[in-house]
Order: sequence, then C-alpha cells, then structure tokens
Amino acid sequence: MAGPFWAIAEALLAYPQLADLLGERHRIIGNNWQNACTAQLIALYLRRAVAVMERIEFSPAALRADLAGVRSAACYLYAAAELINHAADLSATSSVVTHEDERRWRIFHERVEQISAGVSVTATFGDSVAG
Repeated sequence: MAGPFWAIAEALLAYPQLADLLGERHRIIGNNWQNACTAQLIALYLRRAVAVMERIEFSPAALRADLAGVRSAACYLYAAAELINHAADLSATSSVVTHEDERRWRIFHERVEQISAGVSVTATFGDSVAG
C-alpha cells in the first residue's frame, strides 16, 4: 500500500532543503498506510457484526421463543454491539492520526511550494513539526 509513496519519498532525499522535514513526510506516509490498514480492519469488524446479527430472527414470535429457550439472540446481539463498538474506537483513533498529520502536511507542502517558486530555503535542524 505505501510502497509507491515510500519509493517516491526516497526521491526527496535529493533535496537538501527538505532534509529537516523528511522524517515528517515519512511519518505522514506511514500514518496513511496505518489508516488504510485500520479501515480494512474496521470493514472486517462491521461485516462480521452483520453476519452475527443475521443469526438472529427478529420477529416477535422468534424472539419470544428464544427468550423462553436458549436465549442466544441477546448474546448474538451483544457480540455484534461489541464488534461495532470496537470498529468505532478504531475509527476514532484513525481520525486522530489523520488530524495530527494535517499540520505536518501543511508545513511540508509550503516548503515544496517555496522550493518550486525558487525561494531560497535552508533546512534548519529543530524547525520540523513536533507532535
């Protein structure tokens, strides 16, 4: 997934004006890769929640029969809720990572625009994005 972007980022090594931001750019790429994998995992959790819920017959008669017998419908429903809850937690974590990258991306993009415009830029240690 990150393969092509990782290779493209290697080309940035040729620009000393970007040396202080290379770590940030690679972190953005790594975080994007992590978020893509997380999205796949979220999808798996949600698909499994649907499969679990398909085990439940939601008609009133079937629910009454289940309550009078094995009581598995509530267990299936609880399991599906746990899967959905974890998918939501993963989604929230992923959005935090995305938010953290917004400033990194903005600073990197501004530097590239300066270089493209011919503005003299010197990389300075310690000026990269923290956090």
